[in-house]
Amino acid sequence: MKPIFISLPTSDLASRKLAIIERNKIEQYISKNSIKVHLDLTNVSSISESYSDELFGVLVLKHGATKVLESIQLEGAKRHVLFSIAKVINRRRAELESSAPVKAEMAALA
Repeated sequence: MKPIFISLPTSDLASRKLAIIERNKIEQYISKNSIKVHLDLTNVSSISESYSDELFGVLVLKHGATKVLESIQLEGAKRHVLFSIAKVINRRRAELESSAPVKAEMAALA
């Protein structure tokens, strides 16, 4: 299948509500294994941690960091924007990894 190209809104991204809209667009494609999403961040001046968490962090919680990193290609992002995204992805990945033993114990008890 052909890759999908999505541009995030121009300017400063800070609203969780707006991030949900973008996440829903992206999620419909990454749920399908064969589609790669190219996410254009060229015109993003800044991204708040809350926006980044709502978009990327929630994707990681739902689909796992590996799937998100394999399915989304970030393009044109400024260094500080990439740092914010990486920080959120790493935090959510660590949360998933630390909760894995608890989930396994609960499953064993069931």
